[in-house]
Amino acid sequence: MNRIAAVPWLAIIAVMAASCASVKDTHSGRPTVVALKDLWGDTPATRALSYSWRIYRRQELANHLHEQLRLYFVNPGGWRSSDRRPAIVFVHGGGWGAGNPDQWFSQSRYFALRGLVAASVQYRLKSETVGIADCLADCKSAIRYLRCHATELGINPDKIVVVGESAGGHLAAALGTITEFNHPEDNLDIPAVPNILVLLNPITDLTTRWGEGLGDKAMALSPLHHISRRTPPTLLMHGDVDRVVDLRHSQAFHERMVELGRPSRLIVLPGADHAFAVFKYGPDAFVSRTVVEIDRFLAGQGYLHGQPCLKEQTR
Repeated sequence: MNRIAAVPWLAIIAVMAASCASVKDTHSGRPTVVALKDLWGDTPATRALSYSWRIYRRQELANHLHEQLRLYFVNPGGWRSSDRRPAIVFVHGGGWGAGNPDQWFSQSRYFALRGLVAASVQYRLKSETVGIADCLADCKSAIRYLRCHATELGINPDKIVVVGESAGGHLAAALGTITEFNHPEDNLDIPAVPNILVLLNPITDLTTRWGEGLGDKAMALSPLHHISRRTPPTLLMHGDVDRVVDLRHSQAFHERMVELGRPSRLIVLPGADHAFAVFKYGPDAFVSRTVVEIDRFLAGQGYLHGQPCLKEQTR
């Protein structure tokens, strides 16, 4: 049975002035709420956060130079390496061949304000010498790096959330479903499967036009065809007027999850087009709605406490 929750974009986002882990009123010390504009850069609301990056792998190129693949971190105020905080990792979209990690720095700031360690992953982009399988292998290496270095990064290796959008949604879904396509230098004893998936207008089936030219690899690289009873709890969000990735990619993934008894929620956003969740690209109403829905989903899984602290936005 299809349990799609279609919720109008005008639905009120219940935001209470509580529970932001690091956002404090400078006079009273009480938690306060933030607006989208507060998350765009270095603002009074985000000044307590700290930033860093780690090289999770040095990848040799055809010319024998090396590309440094990085994880970009935003840590909460008061973060310590001895913490065991949940981590949230963002995987950017761009058709596997474009995009960059800073597309998700604003969301990283928000979830750091909520007390999580946030990271945005850089992976090799698709080219004549790099395929989708390589993009996936890089993302697997990044998750393994987080788990291997959890005690230095202040994270709980058993509470890793991966958020992916569009082609990044494909890579996030593949992390949770596909066991193949590992980098040869990876330690396969360290799992690369996240504990929670959040998929935003994801590509889930490469046996469609998205997998043209992949041949036999199209099925092997399709998360939809590898969902199992071990697939992590999943939140999917998709616009009903997406002109790039058909809504059926999310619907089919959700329906298969339900068939197998796996926790899954699908939110269909009426009037939302592709990339609705990307800051400074999607409408503010959809961007804020996405952040709040992810917050609520993670709270329901025990990864966050209290209410979201992002102000409601309107079109």
